[in-house]
Amino acid sequence: MSKDSAISSDLEETLQGHRRGSDSSGTLVVSDQEGYVGDTITFKGRNLPANERYEIKWKTSDGRWGVLKANEVVGPQYHPRTETVATVTTDGSGAFDEEWTVAQDYGGEHRIEVVDGESTVATATFTILPHFELENTEAPLGDFFTVTGHGIGPNVVTNNYQVAWDNGNVGFMTGVMNRGTATARIRAVGPPGKHVVQVWRNYRGVPYLQNNTQSPYGPVADGRQSQWTVEVTEPEGEPRTAWLDEQLDESPISIHYPEIDEETDAELSISPSSGQPGTSAFITGENFPANEEVNLIWYRHEGHRVKGVPITPEPKPDVLPTVTTDDDGAFQTEFTIPRAEGSTRPITAAVGGREIAVTGFMMQPSIETFTPTSGPVGTTIEIELSGVGWPVYENAPYFLYDNKPLGYVCGLTDDDGGGTVRLELPATGEPGWHFIDAVPMIFEMQEEEPEFELRPHLSYLDNHPIRPLPAYHMAFKIEE
Repeated sequence: MSKDSAISSDLEETLQGHRRGSDSSGTLVVSDQEGYVGDTITFKGRNLPANERYEIKWKTSDGRWGVLKANEVVGPQYHPRTETVATVTTDGSGAFDEEWTVAQDYGGEHRIEVVDGESTVATATFTILPHFELENTEAPLGDFFTVTGHGIGPNVVTNNYQVAWDNGNVGFMTGVMNRGTATARIRAVGPPGKHVVQVWRNYRGVPYLQNNTQSPYGPVADGRQSQWTVEVTEPEGEPRTAWLDEQLDESPISIHYPEIDEETDAELSISPSSGQPGTSAFITGENFPANEEVNLIWYRHEGHRVKGVPITPEPKPDVLPTVTTDDDGAFQTEFTIPRAEGSTRPITAAVGGREIAVTGFMMQPSIETFTPTSGPVGTTIEIELSGVGWPVYENAPYFLYDNKPLGYVCGLTDDDGGGTVRLELPATGEPGWHFIDAVPMIFEMQEEEPEFELRPHLSYLDNHPIRPLPAYHMAFKIEE
């Protein structure tokens, strides 16, 4: 520092930069401080240089489920995301007005920036409020009512909503994966007539009944509707008695493969790569030793979480055939997918007792048995499911009886149950049709909040971890 200067040259340069920046700093105001997804708002820029072009940046998040080894659910995870939502040019007085429709996004406060290259010249904020919409107010008995939530999360308090049917809690919905949007389907159960669907909010996973009267966080949807009177109508025909949601084509998860003895050029593949038990599939091998026997080995996962028995892939002999390669070291064989645990079913190829190639088949759920489909109160309903997975996000479908949570089953034990889950339920209720649904659930989650464990996940269609799991749907008729 010189004797004649009271500040250093570095500080002087910094101050000069701020002075230069102040010449181009402006004002940004949003027409509304808060609102909902789908609202139209106006960005109002003032006190900016005339006839200049700027980008408007929207600061938000991307969300996903944190999952270790495609098995252990950590919890919701979010990281920053920035989007350019508009490009504007100021007028001769250095002003602009730009309308924008609030896009699907997470709730809470979002920072908005007016940017000139790398410099931010004005900022403002806008808060997205959560809200819910009911797609239909009438549905035939056995069909569904669809509730869609917008602006959910990422804040813990606004990331867990419960849906009730006639004052009974059915399950939760969350928007972790889908930019704050979640879809839940609620069965239209009897008797035909008027019923009530309501959305509640509580990070603890059960409805907090003072949401709309004395909550420090305000009403569930900040003034918008969160309770609807709906009507269940008589169906035109009898409902389906056993079916699943549509299942998508999937690929196996390689981290669930066992380690093989030796890495070679041998390649193993299967087509299709996913399906239910009973699917016809082709296993193809290439680049194996020519004119050699290849032993194909099917794997199941064995273990028991509650008993502390580690879950590991174990070979199951005599499921797949032994084949012989041709002169080019290739083969192809057809077989029928057996009943087995869900998720990835590893398949290895062994030559001379050493496994040298691996692939996998993504086993999907199936209803194997649902019988009988009618009878008097107290009738024992026998249910067999296959393809129930072993990872914690798919190993425990949660059963609902007429939208009332009943309990869950487990897809994995420490013995060989043939990949089949068996249970018996007594038929209950008034004469007429009654509905049983088994929806995905998160069996364990490392983070304690929000509380998603051991609860029916109603937004499984667009927000469940790792895989697009279906729900099982069944119907039973009580006869007098």
